[in-house]
Amino acid sequence: DLQKELEGFSLRILEDRMTGLAEELERRNVRESKLSEDNRQLNEKVSTLEKECAGLELELKAAQNRYQQEVKAHEETQKSRLLSNQQANMEVVKALQAKLNEEKSARQKSDLNYQEKERQMSMLTVDYRQIQQRLQKLEGEHRQELDKSKALAAQVEQEHGKKSALATELGVQTSEVAALRAREAQLSKEVASLRERQRVSEEELHRIKTQKSVDDLQMKDLQDQLEDQHHFTTLYKSQSEQLKEEIEEKMRSITELEEERGSLAHQLQLALARADSEALARSIAEETVADLEKEKTMKELELKELMAKHRVDSASKEATITNLKEREVDLKKRLEELKKENEETTLQKKIMEEDIRNAKSCMEESERLHKQLKQEQLLKAQAVNKLAEIMNRKDLNVTSKGKAKVSSADFRKKDKECRKLQQELTQEREKYGHEIMKWQKEIQELQAAVVEENSLKQRLQMELDSKDSEIEQLQIKIASLCSETASLSSADNENDDAYLTAVETRLEGWLCMPHKQNIRRHGWRKIYVVVSSKKIIFYNSENEKQNTDPFMIVDLSKVFHVRPVTQGDVIRADAKEIPRIFQLLYAGEGEARRPEEGNAFQDARPDEKPGTVQLKGHEFVQISYHMPTNCEVCPKPMWHMFRPPPALECRRCHIKVHRDHLERKEEAMQAIAPCKLNYDPNCAKEMLLLTSNTEEQKLWVQRLSKKIQKCGYKANTTIDGAKVSPRESTRSALKPYMSTQQKSATLPANSGSK
Repeated sequence: DLQKELEGFSLRILEDRMTGLAEELERRNVRESKLSEDNRQLNEKVSTLEKECAGLELELKAAQNRYQQEVKAHEETQKSRLLSNQQANMEVVKALQAKLNEEKSARQKSDLNYQEKERQMSMLTVDYRQIQQRLQKLEGEHRQELDKSKALAAQVEQEHGKKSALATELGVQTSEVAALRAREAQLSKEVASLRERQRVSEEELHRIKTQKSVDDLQMKDLQDQLEDQHHFTTLYKSQSEQLKEEIEEKMRSITELEEERGSLAHQLQLALARADSEALARSIAEETVADLEKEKTMKELELKELMAKHRVDSASKEATITNLKEREVDLKKRLEELKKENEETTLQKKIMEEDIRNAKSCMEESERLHKQLKQEQLLKAQAVNKLAEIMNRKDLNVTSKGKAKVSSADFRKKDKECRKLQQELTQEREKYGHEIMKWQKEIQELQAAVVEENSLKQRLQMELDSKDSEIEQLQIKIASLCSETASLSSADNENDDAYLTAVETRLEGWLCMPHKQNIRRHGWRKIYVVVSSKKIIFYNSENEKQNTDPFMIVDLSKVFHVRPVTQGDVIRADAKEIPRIFQLLYAGEGEARRPEEGNAFQDARPDEKPGTVQLKGHEFVQISYHMPTNCEVCPKPMWHMFRPPPALECRRCHIKVHRDHLERKEEAMQAIAPCKLNYDPNCAKEMLLLTSNTEEQKLWVQRLSKKIQKCGYKANTTIDGAKVSPRESTRSALKPYMSTQQKSATLPANSGSK
């Protein structure tokens, strides 16, 4: 009893520790979710600040342009004043000023005309594209109408031939009608005979039904007799037990009669018949006593075996308890290590945020240097313009030698200034280039570090989920041990029910999942699946399960549905495997993969064909045009009758560009708007799993459906009080992608074109 109390006390201590650890894990998870939410808000703030910065840059450029125009006007007025002071002839100055004003007004008018013409040209290009599209559509409709007219002409000819054939067939049919009428008279006679047979068969059927009702009544009587016989058997069993008791009493009376045998010898003749009957009963009683002794020895042997088995089981259970205690100590150590790693990751995250802030300040410095470079370029352009004006005025002012000397000296001075500015400009450009290379390198290193930290965080989260599953399994084992130790000699129904419900929350076993989309070609791979109360965990092998290193985890709260598949769902699977396959439909956000597994999965995605290029939500496919087609980026032709240039077309919104723009990474490709028909391919996913037999498939589907009903997507997610079905979500996500595609091009063979 003391040992049992010690075991119960140690188990209670272990349970308290396990609950404390579970609460600590929940607090850590809540803290981690808060940190992720703060990180997301900071990213949103960074994006809004970048947008505001871009708007401010545009406003700054406009303000700089206005400022440069004002500076140019001010300098021109100053030059005109200097020239008026230097020159003696006021009439020439006035003429030049009037000419300058006229040129300014003409230039402003030409600028306005240029802008208006550009706007008109853009509108005309848009109209031209629309007209071209309409023309192509009308040409296609014209070709379709020609094909329809040819088909109708062929149908008319066929109708004429059919008409002549029907005329010939009509004569044949009239001859057949006469024969059929004679056949009809014969058949009417046969119908009358068949009706007579039907009447006879109905009478026979009625007789059989009455016989069946009689048989049913007899069957009920026989069942009642069977129940009576069963009742009598129970009575006979009770009477046999009473007879056994009487036999024991008679055995005792026999012993008494043997003692009184000497005194009752003179009554032997009178009790001879009674003695014979009692001797017969005695022989029967002795046989029963021998049987009872045999049963007693057998029971004693079974009791000894059960006691030995109980000792062995108690020893094994004590060993498992010690192993569980050691495992708990190891888990605590591992938990402390995970806490330390979590603290280290938070410190690294703070360091990375500091580096990001430094990088932003460096980017602001580079932008300031870029603005300074533009200002220097503007100053250089002003100096060049001044030099050109001076040279022009030098041609005009050839009247006096003194003035010519002044202009040449001014020219040399301006040339020196221009060279000096050119040297400073080259130096600033080199500095700016070095700074840009330096900061780009640091940004790439920071991005690589962020990716590595995210992958490490993903792996730790998956390992933590696997540890939670193991803790849950250990809790189930502890509960089962408690239920077994509570009643060693007799089974307790309540403890058994609790143990069964605890076991039903876990489901694990070996299954198979397809390597790639084509199951017939690539086959299946074997995996170990563990279904806990909140997660579905996938392992590649037993070693990964022991090391708590899963390659994929699916959250049960994001699972929509589970069902057996049909031949139409998996076309490329073997027909013998269909009864053993079931389908799991879940949201993409509830899936967590190992980084290397996630990359391999992205590389082997079935819907991405070779040669597909992703940019701003577009899915560009290689294509070649033999009909007149325009590029969306440049005015160059994108078609040729025999040797068309390589081009790209989006499979969704059908925007068309040259392939050279993307290969050379030109700035024009950055001006392309994002795809209007983009959709999230991860909104809903499906998974096919193969079991070893049909019974196992039914068991998995039944148990998973119960879990999904209890804690699946429908049980946890509601939108405006109405539950969302996975079929509607997949339809809304795939709706833009299933729009009809234009047939205006010739695609290559690897992209599924004509």
